[in-house]
Amino acid sequence: MAQQHAHRLRHRPQPHRPGKSLAVVNGLTFGVHLLLALAAAEFMATRTWGETSIGMLALLVQASLLLRTAARYDRHADVEH
Repeated sequence: MAQQHAHRLRHRPQPHRPGKSLAVVNGLTFGVHLLLALAAAEFMATRTWGETSIGMLALLVQASLLLRTAARYDRHADVEH
Protein backbone atom coordinates (compact mmCIF):
# COMPACT_ATOMS: atom_id res chain seq x y z
CA MET A 1 0.00 0.00 0.00
CA ALA A 2 2.89 2.37 0.70
CA GLN A 3 4.11 1.87 -2.86
CA GLN A 4 0.81 3.09 -4.30
CA HIS A 5 1.09 6.40 -2.44
CA ALA A 6 4.78 6.81 -3.30
CA HIS A 7 3.99 6.17 -6.97
CA ARG A 8 1.41 8.97 -7.00
CA LEU A 9 3.78 11.41 -5.32
CA ARG A 10 6.61 10.78 -7.77
CA HIS A 11 4.43 11.39 -10.83
CA ARG A 12 2.69 14.55 -9.71
CA PRO A 13 1.83 16.69 -12.77
CA GLN A 14 3.75 19.94 -13.10
CA PRO A 15 1.70 23.15 -13.04
CA HIS A 16 1.33 24.98 -16.34
CA ARG A 17 3.62 28.01 -16.55
CA PRO A 18 2.40 30.33 -19.28
CA GLY A 19 4.94 32.55 -20.88
CA LYS A 20 7.98 30.89 -19.34
CA SER A 21 9.89 31.46 -22.55
CA LEU A 22 8.93 35.14 -22.50
CA ALA A 23 10.20 35.45 -18.94
CA VAL A 24 13.52 33.98 -20.05
CA VAL A 25 13.62 36.37 -23.00
CA ASN A 26 12.93 39.29 -20.62
CA GLY A 27 15.82 38.27 -18.40
CA LEU A 28 18.19 37.85 -21.32
CA THR A 29 17.10 41.15 -22.82
CA PHE A 30 17.73 42.91 -19.53
CA GLY A 31 21.16 41.27 -19.25
CA VAL A 32 22.18 42.25 -22.77
CA HIS A 33 20.88 45.78 -22.25
CA LEU A 34 22.84 46.09 -19.00
CA LEU A 35 26.05 44.75 -20.55
CA LEU A 36 25.73 47.07 -23.53
CA ALA A 37 25.10 50.04 -21.27
CA LEU A 38 28.22 49.24 -19.25
CA ALA A 39 30.59 48.12 -22.00
CA ALA A 40 29.40 50.07 -25.04
CA ALA A 41 28.10 53.36 -23.73
CA GLU A 42 29.06 55.21 -26.92
CA PHE A 43 27.16 52.68 -29.04
CA MET A 44 24.06 53.00 -26.86
CA ALA A 45 24.29 56.81 -27.12
CA THR A 46 24.38 56.72 -30.95
CA ARG A 47 21.54 58.84 -32.30
CA THR A 48 19.18 57.15 -34.74
CA TRP A 49 16.97 60.13 -35.58
CA GLY A 50 16.38 63.36 -33.73
CA GLU A 51 16.94 62.90 -29.99
CA THR A 52 16.29 59.14 -30.13
CA SER A 53 19.26 56.89 -29.38
CA ILE A 54 19.89 53.16 -29.72
CA GLY A 55 19.71 52.85 -25.92
CA MET A 56 16.27 54.42 -25.88
CA LEU A 57 15.04 52.07 -28.62
CA ALA A 58 16.45 49.07 -26.72
CA LEU A 59 14.64 50.23 -23.60
CA LEU A 60 11.35 50.48 -25.52
CA VAL A 61 11.80 46.92 -26.83
CA GLN A 62 12.52 45.67 -23.32
CA ALA A 63 9.45 47.47 -21.91
CA SER A 64 7.21 45.98 -24.61
CA LEU A 65 8.47 42.47 -23.76
CA LEU A 66 7.76 43.05 -20.07
CA LEU A 67 4.24 44.29 -20.80
CA ARG A 68 3.54 41.35 -23.10
CA THR A 69 4.73 38.89 -20.45
CA ALA A 70 2.60 40.55 -17.76
CA ALA A 71 -0.48 40.49 -20.00
CA ARG A 72 0.05 36.83 -20.86
CA TYR A 73 0.46 35.79 -17.22
CA ASP A 74 -2.63 37.80 -16.27
CA ARG A 75 -4.72 36.20 -19.03
CA HIS A 76 -3.74 32.66 -17.97
CA ALA A 77 -4.21 33.40 -14.24
CA ASP A 78 -7.96 33.85 -14.78
CA VAL A 79 -8.24 30.50 -16.58
CA GLU A 80 -6.48 28.45 -13.87
CA HIS A 81 -8.34 29.86 -10.86
